[in-house]
Parts: sequence; structure tokens; C-alpha cells
Amino acid sequence: MIGRYQARLSALFMASDILAIVATFIYSYAFRFHSYFIPVDPAKGTPTWSSYLVILPLFLAVHLGIFFLQGFYKSRLRRTKFDDFFSITVNAALTILVVMAVSGYLNAYSGGAAPLFRMKIVKLSHLFLVVYFIGVILTISFFRNQIYFFMKRRFARGLNLRNVLVVGAGEMGVAVAQKLLQYKDLGFVVKGFLDNHMPAGKNVPIDGGVPVIGTVSDLGKAIEAQSIQEVYVALELKNYPEILEALQVVNKYPVSVRLIPDLFQLLTLKANVQDLDGFPVISVDEVPLRGAKRVFKRLFDFIVSGLALLVLSPLLLVVAIIIKATSRGPVFYHQERFGLDGKRFNIHKFRTMVTNAEKTTGPVMCVPDDPRITKIGRLLRRFSLDELPQLVNIVRGDMSLVGPRPERPEFVKEFTDNIPKYMLRHKMKSGLTGWAQVHGLRQGTSIEKRLEHDFYYIQNWTFALDLKIIWMTLRRGFIDRSMG
Repeated sequence: MIGRYQARLSALFMASDILAIVATFIYSYAFRFHSYFIPVDPAKGTPTWSSYLVILPLFLAVHLGIFFLQGFYKSRLRRTKFDDFFSITVNAALTILVVMAVSGYLNAYSGGAAPLFRMKIVKLSHLFLVVYFIGVILTISFFRNQIYFFMKRRFARGLNLRNVLVVGAGEMGVAVAQKLLQYKDLGFVVKGFLDNHMPAGKNVPIDGGVPVIGTVSDLGKAIEAQSIQEVYVALELKNYPEILEALQVVNKYPVSVRLIPDLFQLLTLKANVQDLDGFPVISVDEVPLRGAKRVFKRLFDFIVSGLALLVLSPLLLVVAIIIKATSRGPVFYHQERFGLDGKRFNIHKFRTMVTNAEKTTGPVMCVPDDPRITKIGRLLRRFSLDELPQLVNIVRGDMSLVGPRPERPEFVKEFTDNIPKYMLRHKMKSGLTGWAQVHGLRQGTSIEKRLEHDFYYIQNWTFALDLKIIWMTLRRGFIDRSMG
């Protein structure tokens, strides 16, 4: 059902995108050349509508092609508004660049005559492109939001709803029900749970309460009484007889059955099902950042960190002079950290503690009122200026601008012993800032809470999320209030 729903939704979105592009194109032409507020150069005259119309198919093809490459029609059941807006903005910018390049080439190569259409290609007005760029972003975004709005209204009125029953009210079953209830647009109505270990009538506290309506043996009666269309079997493998019983019952009814693999305790990152010559293979620690996306992230890191080093070089010089003038010892502090896939590297920071701070204590975590921190070091830590030399690590490829913060090997060993899934955070390159940091979770806060935020970032990585974290860091993430 989800696959069919996504196919229909993708077709609907594609149709709305085409309508938005055509409408914006027409409006941009009319606004530029037939508006009382925008004068037309008499020497150039007003280009005919047909001379612009010949470019419209190119706009459509490039827009839709880039959307497909972005995974805009298949990546997720529901994207965030921020992701949608960012993807549409990037798409509009790239489309205009491609159209300008192609139309410019055709104009120069064929003297303005398009061989396929036998129509003259004019040089596109810059003002037309500006109006189109702004208009197409707003129009596509508006149409998409209207689709979501009307679908919610439709399901709210009880149209095209799918009654769902979840077999198993344990951790897996509850998680499945929460996911189904999260996507109201799908029209799922979770009618209840069946479980052999919970009393009938008990409410599971999700979305106002979902009742346990019986045991697994009551499955047939529940399907008939509740007009069930979908059954999700979410039992642990130790309950294998109950799984078989549930599957045997649902086969007697015209309902869809979904079996949830008993991998809940193993899945920390996203799972990915692949085919090995007919055998389903489940990867339990798949990350979305791979292939071309990984190359693009690395290129972005290199360019931005390189430019930041150039722009901030006067500030770095001033900080280095102040450190040298106010305390004995080197300006920089180099420390071994764990990075991508457990590879070790030396991180670079401005020294904020007295020399040989761990000579007597050994490796220990820094605390806000740590007496080893120098006066200038406290100021540098408060505004995170001590972290700026890590831009060199980013240029070298040891780190990224955004990612989980790197830890020292001594602490990694300690955390790994106490938190079995801790090493999964090294599936992604360490970052100068991260999802945990912009939410105020710095060193000294709960490692479990930081790890939860790191896993969220790794699971849900998009370039738009990276930009969001960078923006949040620039707004408020640099200040460490614990060092006040």
C-alpha cells in the first residue's frame, strides 16, 4: 500500500510541479514585457511569446531531471518543509544556469535558429530570469503545501482510510504504530494491538492511547469486527509460534500483511534491504551519506574551510599572539582523536590550559570550573575560538564542518565498554560542529543524550541539514554558556 501510495503521490507532485513551472513561466514573461511598471527598451523591442515559448520545454525537462536526481519524488514519505524549500531553491538555480548555457550555445551556434523547431531563440531577459527564479520557488512550494493540506483534510473527513491492526504491543509494535500515526497523510488508522502478554482493554500511551483489543488468537475476530485492511506483525522471534499463528489466520482474509523483522534491538542506523541473487540481505547500519553525496560534502568542506581560513587569518594571528603573551607554553595544542571508521588523527586547537595539564591526572574530561584552564583559555572556550584551528583538519580531510564531535581514544574505549552501539557514530566523519552541539549538548553533558543526537544526524543526513546546523551554529552554537 505504501508503495502504491508513494507512486500516486509522486505522480501528483510531478503534475503540480509541471503546472507551477508553466504558470510561473507565463507570469514571468507577462510581468517582464507586458507590465506597466517595467518599461521595455524601444531599441530592443518586445520579444514575441513564441520566441520564449520554445524555451519552455527545456525549463520543464531540466527542472524535472534535477528533481529526479535529487530524489525529490521518492526519497521519503514526507520531507520536512526546510528540505523541500532548499531542494526547490537549488533546483531553480541549477535550472536557470543550465537553460542559460544551453540557450546561449544554441543562439551562438545556430545564429538564433533552433533546428528542431525552426524558431528563433532570443537571449533571455535577466529580469525575466530573476522573476522566474523567485516565482518558481514560491509557486512549487505553495502547490506542494496545498497538496499536503487537502490530503490531511481528506483523511480528517474519513475518506480513503486504512484500518490497521498491530500484532505485538512490545517495543517493536509500539514503534511501528508510532510511525504509522506519524504520517497522517497515509490515512492509516491504528485500531488496536493484539498481544498475549497484556490484558485486553489496556491503553498503550501513544497518540492519545491505542487499546489492546485481545490476544493473537483473536486476530480473525478483530479483522472482521474492526474492518481491518492491513495487519502488521511485530513480534520477537522468540514468539515464533505466535508469528506462524498470525500468518495462518491473515491468509484466510483479503487483508495485506506486513511482517516486521525482529531486528529492532540491532538497528541503530537505517536498515537497507538488498538482493543477493534471490536472497534478501538486510544491512543494519546503512548511512545515507555515500557515493556522490559524500564527494559533494567533501568538496563543500574543502571550499568553505579554505575560505574561512583566509578570512579569519587576522583573528587567528591575534589569538595566537594573546596566548603567547599571557601564558607559558606553545600556542597550539595537538591531541589524538577517533575519526571516520575508527581512523585516528591529530586534532589542532588553540591551547587553553596550562602546559602539561594532565601530567599528574592522566586523561580526564574538562569541567566548566577546571582550574587547569587559563584566563584567556576560558574566554576562548566560551566563544569556541579555540576550535578554529580545526579548519586545517577539515581542509586536510580529517574532519568535516558538520558531524559528530571527535573523542579521545581513551574515552572511546570507556564509552564503547558501557554503550555497545557507541562505535556506530564513527560511520560518519567527525565535525567542527554538530546536531548535539547546536542543541546545547557539549562536553560534560550526558553522553547518551549526545549519542542520540549523533545517531539522528547520521540517519537523517541531507545537505540541507548540514546548512541548517551551520546556520544554527552561527546564530547561537559558538557560545558555551557553561564557561561563563
